[in-house]
Amino acid sequence: MVADGAGEPSSKRAKVDKAKEEEDPLVRRREELVLMDANARAKGKELEERLVREAEEKAERLKREADDEARRLHQEAQRLKAQRLRREVELLKRQARELRRKAAAENERMVCEAKQRAILVYDRTLSEARLSFGQELRSVCADLEAKNEKLLGRLPPELWQKIIDENLHQ
Repeated sequence: MVADGAGEPSSKRAKVDKAKEEEDPLVRRREELVLMDANARAKGKELEERLVREAEEKAERLKREADDEARRLHQEAQRLKAQRLRREVELLKRQARELRRKAAAENERMVCEAKQRAILVYDRTLSEARLSFGQELRSVCADLEAKNEKLLGRLPPELWQKIIDENLHQ
């Protein structure tokens, strides 16, 4: 290949040199623009990578914060649930104490009523028994007295004297 301008007439060479001189700023500008484009692309790529990395870091941080907040809220919910359950337990304990107190009072009332009924039944039964026994006892005593009169009336006077003497000395 022949070098630029070698073997060419000088007027032609001058035109080529002049064209090169005119072309050089355009070529340089084009090369500058290509270089600027390459630099802009590289910077854009770096910026994109940095923005993606920052976005990922921010997303990770937000995720950690959300997880922390979720854990905190879960713990708070558990604490509130435990408090509510403790209050319910206390309420149930109070209700149980009140039920025991009422049951004891009802038991005492029922025992008292049962004792009163038992006393009334006992008194009535005892009264009826005494009345029945009294009537029967009077009847038996009257029969015994009649029998004794009959038997004692048959004893001879000497025997009566002996019985009286023995009983007087005692």
